[in-house]
Amino acid sequence: MIYDGMAAIGRYRGLYKGLDVLIDWLEQNDYKALPTGRCEILGNKVFGNVMDAKTRTYQNARYEVHHRYMDLQVDVDGVECFKVTPGATRELEPFDEATDKGYCHLAEGNTDELDGTLANDHFAIFVVDEPHMPNLVAPGAEVGPIRKICFKILVDRYWDE
Repeated sequence: MIYDGMAAIGRYRGLYKGLDVLIDWLEQNDYKALPTGRCEILGNKVFGNVMDAKTRTYQNARYEVHHRYMDLQVDVDGVECFKVTPGATRELEPFDEATDKGYCHLAEGNTDELDGTLANDHFAIFVVDEPHMPNLVAPGAEVGPIRKICFKILVDRYWDE
């Protein structure tokens, strides 16, 4: 996971081909002005999903993982928290290759969770195979609406397919 402010996104140039494409695009475009729906950047290699979502409680959430795409998530309006775990997980259902998404919970005995907050132009990059739980309600807040963008970035090993 990478967690930082959008003003510092350029410091991550050179890590991944797709991230470089997104950084170039962000330098030329206002991500906060995007309409709801899919935002084309570089075909199926780099694109954004702009959504009006709702936060949820930890009890109503689950971890998700991806094998082909990293997520760069940023909130445009509202506040959400997220969790990641470097520890063991247990699969809840078979991984769906078509949607590049699988769901899991912490394995028994794994209490290793890291927390973060998306607000005030901060972003998180969740790398492939990293279990992450987005859209969590902030402590002390009520479940409510958020407007966010999930930029999908194809990982380098699939870039030339």
